[in-house]
Parts: sequence; C-alpha cells; structure tokens
Amino acid sequence: VLCVPAQVLYQDCRMVPVSAPYVAGFLAFREVPVLVEAVQRLQQEEPQLQPQVLLVDGNGLLHPRGFGTACHLGVLTDLPCIGVAKNLLHVDGLVRDELHREQVRSLQRSGEAFPLTGTSGKVLGMVSS
Repeated sequence: VLCVPAQVLYQDCRMVPVSAPYVAGFLAFREVPVLVEAVQRLQQEEPQLQPQVLLVDGNGLLHPRGFGTACHLGVLTDLPCIGVAKNLLHVDGLVRDELHREQVRSLQRSGEAFPLTGTSGKVLGMVSS
C-alpha cells in the first residue's frame, strides 16, 4: 500500500505454493486466490489502509474472454482494479503493428496516453508513457 507522495505504508511478501499449472488465458484461476488472501490480510491487519484502487500485474478487460485477472480480483474483493500488463494481447483487432509502435513512440512526456480501441469500438485499455 502506497500513499502520495510515494511512501510505503504496508507490505506483505510471501512465498506461496502453486498448485495449478499455467494455462494461457486462465491465469486468474491460479493467481487470484492468493491475491484475495493478501487483500483479506491487509483488511484484517490494517483496516485503516483500505486501498482506493489495486494495480494488478495482468490484464482486465483487455483479455481474450474480456475478463482477466484484474477483473476477477475486483469482483472477489469489491475493489476497483486496473490491469497493468507488460504485453499487448491481440484481441478485438488490436495488433502491435507499425501504427501501434508509432503511437507508442509519439508519447513524449510522463502521463501521456492513448486508448486501445478494438474493432468493436470498445476501449479495452490505455497505453501510457
């Protein structure tokens, strides 16, 4: 848990056993139970530090089934979650082509962004600098 300006108020780091294999597109079923337990520990140990939003390593709406790890965690914790992914998934017509790379290169200042809009017209995410 952080506050602004960036200051660590709480951290919880644990080694956990992984009982399910990695299956592409179904990461939430392996990862989210551990994350839910971490949120529950925070709520029990430091209830005054209720997060306003969770930044999740993975996708949310930008997912082959439109419901990635961030969505699963948000539903189970009743907290707003934002998926922060490392790679662009090619769904709903999104591709990492030259046009996409040029848009990324055009981001000059911190905080600049552009929407990831699928061929359906739905905004699936954002790319920011």
